[in-house]
Amino acid sequence: MTEIITYRISSTGVWGYEFYDSGGKNIGLVSAVVSSSSPVRIESRSFHWYSRFDMDTTVIPGIGRRVMDNASGKEVYRLIYWHREFYQARSRNETIGIEIRNDAFLFGNNGMPVTAMTERISRAGRTLRSGAEAEAYFRTTFYEDVSEAFALMALSFPAMRFY
Repeated sequence: MTEIITYRISSTGVWGYEFYDSGGKNIGLVSAVVSSSSPVRIESRSFHWYSRFDMDTTVIPGIGRRVMDNASGKEVYRLIYWHREFYQARSRNETIGIEIRNDAFLFGNNGMPVTAMTERISRAGRTLRSGAEAEAYFRTTFYEDVSEAFALMALSFPAMRFY
């Protein structure tokens, strides 16, 4: 079991989250400039992704948000909205269900144990890699060993989902 703490950051015109393991080591971030069409950056040690989505788009069941590899320009996965409490993350090889239940995000597939859970928390603040002061915002618990790509998808979900 692995626990990751997400810290929310915001500054004039910029917002995002930074991810830290239980040893306090930064493992990635998701960030964007405040704009209706600015791409969201999703980064870790091994991956550099982005996602563009026009915020003026009407959100209806089946609409997707593409996450692209920065270097190749190829789609890594697509986040698909089905209804307020259910999404899917689909890649070429896998589909992961994402359920929102009692303000927690549950990652896994129907009939299978939950692979990861993200829940809202509030802990003491800290100075982040970026130098910003921030408060803990989410705790993500991975109940299985997962790939770095899966972990990054799960950690970035709160920033990528439709409201």
